Amino acid sequence: MSIFDLMNYFWLRNENEPCSLSEIALHNYLLFEANRQHWVMPFKVSTQMIQARLNTSKQNVMKARDGLARKGIINFTKGEGKGRPAVYTLLLRLPSDKLDTQLLPQTLSQPLAQTLTQSLTDELTQTLPSSKIKEENTQYFAEKKATPSPPQTVSKVVLTLPELQEKLLKDEQWLLDLKQRLVAANISLGLDELKGKIIDFFDEQQNKGVEEKDEADCRKYVYNWIKYHHNNKKNYGQNSRNENKGGRADISANRPEDYQGSC
Repeated sequence: MSIFDLMNYFWLRNENEPCSLSEIALHNYLLFEANRQHWVMPFKVSTQMIQARLNTSKQNVMKARDGLARKGIINFTKGEGKGRPAVYTLLLRLPSDKLDTQLLPQTLSQPLAQTLTQSLTDELTQTLPSSKIKEENTQYFAEKKATPSPPQTVSKVVLTLPELQEKLLKDEQWLLDLKQRLVAANISLGLDELKGKIIDFFDEQQNKGVEEKDEADCRKYVYNWIKYHHNNKKNYGQNSRNENKGGRADISANRPEDYQGSC
């Protein structure tokens, strides 16, 4: 016999003569107490303890144990006041369905009783010792540390050119880093001059019909753009912006005689 025989017997009896919720709860708790007291029958359990563990009333406990006794699942003797709590015995029926009135320790050998103790300990939900929890947590974190993390995917942030221009011009740390990178490339620019170059860059992009860019790519592109134009000594600035935007050209000739050459 094993703890599973006790549980199967209980639920088979429940199919023929359904137990109440209070009876089911009491039977489960009595299994727990029998295991805790090493299957020495009969075992003592105070009614107050059962009330507290099952969060129920004394009346429900007494009604539930009467029901289990009537179904031949337990025997019990009422308590006799303080210091003399009620005693309980778990019973089994033989295959002939005759009541086995022997106590459980007499039915089971001592080795089987020890097996029941271990089995019930595994089956019933009990609080694990802190050392066990610590051991499992240590193993979990060790396995987690040993497992390489999957590569992270950097999401692209695409903004419109006006949004990018405003964001970059307000990013003081990035401007300082950009200025230092340009100095390392032998390009020395003041902060205002650097901002002017950035504005030139965005003006050129708008004139090319570009509407939006990825932020990370744009930050890299600005550095390469300034470096390229500086190294190629290309004139760019306010004048080139006016030209690209189709600025008005002043005409100094006012009379036909002022024009020279042939048409």
